[in-house]
Amino acid sequence: MPPSKRILILGIIIELALAALGWCLISQLQSGAMQPSGTVEEASATILEVIGTVMGALGGVLIVVHFVLRRRERVG
Repeated sequence: MPPSKRILILGIIIELALAALGWCLISQLQSGAMQPSGTVEEASATILEVIGTVMGALGGVLIVVHFVLRRRERVG
């Protein structure tokens, strides 16, 4: 399997893991297992913002790496 496909598969797995982490944190907030310093809505919004930002940045980097690896496969 070419490295460009491997990086896409790795990216999908990491993105799913980040989404699961965000879902887990928000469900713990809503069930009362974690107590935020502010309100639950503020904490949920912050978690969604941070997880979304990380997923977007990581997705962008992985797409660039995918195209770089694909270009190397064609040249080399």
